[in-house]
Amino acid sequence: MNSSIMKHDIHVHTTLSSCCSDEHAIPSRMIKRASEQGLEVIGFADHLWDNEAYEPSGWYAPQNYQHLCAIREQIPEDTHGVNVLVGCETEYCGHGRVGISKAVAEKLDFVLIPFSHFHMKGFVVEQEEADSLTAVANLLVERFQEVLDLDMATGVAHPFFTLGYTEHDTILGSISDGAFEDCFGRAAERGVSIEIHPGFFPRYLGWEQEDYHEEPFLRMLTIAKDSGCKFHLGSDAHILEGIGSTNWLIECVKPLGITQQDMLQF
Repeated sequence: MNSSIMKHDIHVHTTLSSCCSDEHAIPSRMIKRASEQGLEVIGFADHLWDNEAYEPSGWYAPQNYQHLCAIREQIPEDTHGVNVLVGCETEYCGHGRVGISKAVAEKLDFVLIPFSHFHMKGFVVEQEEADSLTAVANLLVERFQEVLDLDMATGVAHPFFTLGYTEHDTILGSISDGAFEDCFGRAAERGVSIEIHPGFFPRYLGWEQEDYHEEPFLRMLTIAKDSGCKFHLGSDAHILEGIGSTNWLIECVKPLGITQQDMLQF
């Protein structure tokens, strides 16, 4: 089997996501750019909260399944040879609260569930839950396991990349190899894919600073690979020009020996 990684990106946001302000980030233009960048698969993963069991935040409330479905009418007949998937990025807020029901999940091509949007204070995380960097690390491990228990995730969005904090070296350094092995071993058993995300590589983004480097993320990905996990590439693009950035992620993970055999199959 060819070991080269198929060029793909299944974490892309369009104007249907409230956090996307680029008027050019619409399916027709993003698909065309994906083709120009050599991508074989693109997955639209707009934000979604559509679970009547739990109350959404004011930000999430308008982004329901009906809203997300508008994307299907925006996909052109000519996809320039690109395989187009329609999924979502929902939200996990701990204590069993997730923004998608199994009924809705079954209607989508894939479901990405993040567990580290800690910048959403009072909704995703309470201040007292993350009152120290050690507490943040422990909560990440706990929530990763809880996401697996939901039995709804195709993949985990930007795992252990914690929004709301810049001290990624300290946070990841507080998680033992054994804790990572337990997390990723269970993910492998359940077939839940691990996202390879640009935020893992601050040197390439110009984000590198004190307490934020790529080495802790490389350690994490190495343990995930050794645990038998499958991976997918996700740019988390919110602008048209972000399409194609997953191509350099392939180069970043080559030293880890991650190949197409380690990738989620589409």
